[in-house]
Amino acid sequence: MSTKQPIGVVLSGASTQSAVCQIYEHAEKGKIKEGMFLQIETQGNRKILTRVTNIIPQNEFYLPGDAWTEARRKQWQVPENLARQYELCELELLGEIPRLKEIAVPPYAGDKVFEIDVSTAPEEIFGVKNPSPGIIWYGTLIGYGNSPIPLTIEGIPMHSAVFGVTGSGKSYDVGALIEKLVRIYSEENIQLSIPMLIIDANADYIDYFKHCQENGSLGACPAVTRYVFPNSPEMKLYRRNTQPIAINLNTLALRDLAELIVQYYSGGEKNELQVAGIETLVQYMEERGDISSDNFQSIFLDETIFRRTKQRIEELKKADAIHAATAAAIKRGLNKFAEIENRYSLLSETPKIEGEFVDELTKNRGIAILDFSADAAPGVPLSLKQLVISYVSSLLFQKFTDYKVKQEERYMLFIIEEAQNYCPNLAVYDVGYSLAREKLSLISTQGRKFGLSLCLVSQRPSFIDPIVLSMCNTFFIHRISPDDVSFVKKVSGGLPKDLERRLTTLERGEVIVTGQMSMVPFPMVINVPKREVPHTFGKTDVLGALRRLAK
Repeated sequence: MSTKQPIGVVLSGASTQSAVCQIYEHAEKGKIKEGMFLQIETQGNRKILTRVTNIIPQNEFYLPGDAWTEARRKQWQVPENLARQYELCELELLGEIPRLKEIAVPPYAGDKVFEIDVSTAPEEIFGVKNPSPGIIWYGTLIGYGNSPIPLTIEGIPMHSAVFGVTGSGKSYDVGALIEKLVRIYSEENIQLSIPMLIIDANADYIDYFKHCQENGSLGACPAVTRYVFPNSPEMKLYRRNTQPIAINLNTLALRDLAELIVQYYSGGEKNELQVAGIETLVQYMEERGDISSDNFQSIFLDETIFRRTKQRIEELKKADAIHAATAAAIKRGLNKFAEIENRYSLLSETPKIEGEFVDELTKNRGIAILDFSADAAPGVPLSLKQLVISYVSSLLFQKFTDYKVKQEERYMLFIIEEAQNYCPNLAVYDVGYSLAREKLSLISTQGRKFGLSLCLVSQRPSFIDPIVLSMCNTFFIHRISPDDVSFVKKVSGGLPKDLERRLTTLERGEVIVTGQMSMVPFPMVINVPKREVPHTFGKTDVLGALRRLAK
């Protein structure tokens, strides 16, 4: 694994966390770079994997206030060939090889340091072979030509997050991750795919839908289905495997229905009196035969029933079953909620996103994309998008709870782009509405027990609800805003100082990976792999457009 020729030697003062190495002359002048992995071979025949955190060139003729100060001031020639010159290399000690065991004894002065080629011995470093069942090999370590890192799919249920400012490559990264998750290697040497539901804010993943339209599948995923709002012109452009975003209120428990109506009216606030009042109202209407217990939807689809609902509210108010102020608020809430059908046809369109949708998606290992982009959701306000996610989150939680009760083992990855808009941190980000926050919080805290996993994608991680984000245990960190640095360090469990410095300067396509999906107990910086399906969204042709206009 190591080269025969050492590149340096350990100096005094090493601990079990760090060491300083003096680099030999043949390895100086840029041959060793920050972020590289090196190996210490101790006199006791132990091997310690290390990472270069800092390189410090030294020259005794260029010290502040030394004997050559005046000569430098006069720009006289300094006899550099007579000076003691050397390079020091600060090392972070990562673990003992093999399998990166904890370091119990530090290296000693005089222990030799070697370069290593990580790509030639993945089993010795990471503890797994390439390929291995349930392992996806992702990207390539910075500074190494072909050295992907292993990520275990067993870490997916513990939730994940992807951070990065616009242009840092985060959506491209998620796409590359999707391509790996539809090609999971199994013991039977066949490919498997994990079911995925994607909230696509800006059409970043529609390329996969189009790929399936043309090729019939994506890896082991048999189909990618796109869902758009019923009033979208995209419904006509892509008829095959394009479905309307349509919801079925009858799939919800009465309590969930009442909360959805109240929160949509109030912008996210859950007034308990109004929730209880709607529950009383619906039960009262069931007793009188106005509606059946399995058809809440009829309240908003049948004008006669909708008018009767208003009458029943008045009856309950007169009987003091609902307070007058509460009754008035419920009427206003029902009127506003009726807009989702009157203006957007979310209740009458078919087929609907309901229990069978989840059954088929998890059974067939498919991908469903809820397209919230401008083309697929023309004129749709954020409040309505939040309502859809709140509904979908309730549906998913309910279905995966049922699977657990029935002892059906199913899994799904729920990817949410622009996550700060759906589970906002209201202390710092007043998005105006927060209808989905409570349901997503429920999934984050309990969904992992049932196989329902979140992947939150955001430009501004500090704008995401801290409770939801605290449940994430794997992080893909691209270049972030300086305002988010302290927050990201906190939620990710801390980063080495050399990586902290790079959080705001990472190049496009570079990402820090850390957490439970990773097979190593330390963060790694990698280049995101090239996607097999090109990422076409966001490409511009300004010059071409100007030329065409000039003709």
